[in-house]
Amino acid sequence: MSKHTYYLFFVLLNFCFLSVQAQRRDNLKLYNQEASAVLKKYRDKLSWDAVKKGDAAMDESEVAMSPYMFKLIGPGIYYSSALKESLDLDYAVPGSSSVETSDVMDYRSVLNAGIDDALLKAYVNNPSAFRYYDSQVESEDLVISEPVVNAKPDDLETIYQKTDEIKDVAEIVDDVDVEIQIEKPNFWTTSGQFKFQFMQNYVSEKWWRGGNNNVDLYTQLTLNANYNNQKGVTWENSLDLRLGFITASSDSIHRFLTNNDKIRLFSKLGVRAINNWNYTLSTEATTQFLPSYRSNDRRTFSNFLSPLDVFVSLGVDFKPSLKNGNTFSAAILPLTYKIRYIGDDEETIHNSYNMRGKDFQQDFGSKVEVNTKLTIVKNLTWKSRFYFFTTHEYVESEWENVFNFQFNKYISCEVYTIWRFDDNRDKRYYDSTLGYFQFKEYFKLGLNYGF
Repeated sequence: MSKHTYYLFFVLLNFCFLSVQAQRRDNLKLYNQEASAVLKKYRDKLSWDAVKKGDAAMDESEVAMSPYMFKLIGPGIYYSSALKESLDLDYAVPGSSSVETSDVMDYRSVLNAGIDDALLKAYVNNPSAFRYYDSQVESEDLVISEPVVNAKPDDLETIYQKTDEIKDVAEIVDDVDVEIQIEKPNFWTTSGQFKFQFMQNYVSEKWWRGGNNNVDLYTQLTLNANYNNQKGVTWENSLDLRLGFITASSDSIHRFLTNNDKIRLFSKLGVRAINNWNYTLSTEATTQFLPSYRSNDRRTFSNFLSPLDVFVSLGVDFKPSLKNGNTFSAAILPLTYKIRYIGDDEETIHNSYNMRGKDFQQDFGSKVEVNTKLTIVKNLTWKSRFYFFTTHEYVESEWENVFNFQFNKYISCEVYTIWRFDDNRDKRYYDSTLGYFQFKEYFKLGLNYGF
């Protein structure tokens, strides 16, 4: 490209730049003229003479041409910026030499200065037209020009959902007659949990280490209904139903055996004494669904209502408030009445529970019961139940622990252990290794559903 070509290109580029600048100045001049006309109308509308003539209303369509003129639209507001600029020694009247109109920012400065000047004159000429300060409307998110429609009775649901935003309901519903029905609060809370767990084991006939085929099924249903009137009276109720079966090919007498069978109904009434202490009256009843056998033994060792154990206890309960759904309760029950009933004529059951020749037995004693539910880590919970009952002649105690890991809403695994101590049974039925102690444990994976 030749030298003359460069010169020509430079001249054309400079001409385009000057043309754009000239067009920009013309546009700014036109904008300023429009703004000045609008400001003049505003000053005329709010002048004292115009007010006396009854012409104080402002036509918003005439000032809506520029979004920068929002101060001239809407209710009368005292803007601190207008007063501040007016009292500033460097303040310049629009159009003076101190204000240039070379770019868009200067155009805004000119327009803002003109608006502030117009507002100041309006403040002086007609102060009664301005009732608010800009600090009063700074927290408002949106100014709606549409008129507010009074709520209808059908809109009450919307009003209830926004009660935290409403300061005076009368401003919304106005004179609408509303029929309000006050309902008594429900102090009851109910919950439940269902578990179904399955395990299967198969061993071929010639398996080199031997073994037995078996299928293990376990179901559990827990129902809870608790009352709390928030004034110191509580009533806890729970029903725990468990039933599990196992098949064993080595048992030539029974096709299946129950390895978990329990019915437990528990109820505890509490009245607040002081702080976290409550006077409490608790009742508990336990039995089972089906008869229980041992492998290759036809004798029945327990059955439905055989035995049926009922505890009625009176004492105090320490129950602090814990976070994250954790619970703890330690009940000291010095007055406890126990009933044991055996409704089956099987002699083995009577001998096993040291009740030869009788179906009914009652004892008076003391009891301590501790119930705990803690979240160890996320999705892992520990439930524990411990009770210790003594008549000062014998001791009966259980410590039950359940560790449950929830994989998701429906799948969970569970580790269960229970220790039992009972020195009131016939010694012929005690464990040859543990003596008065008995122990049971299982690990299961299966379905878990809460409701």
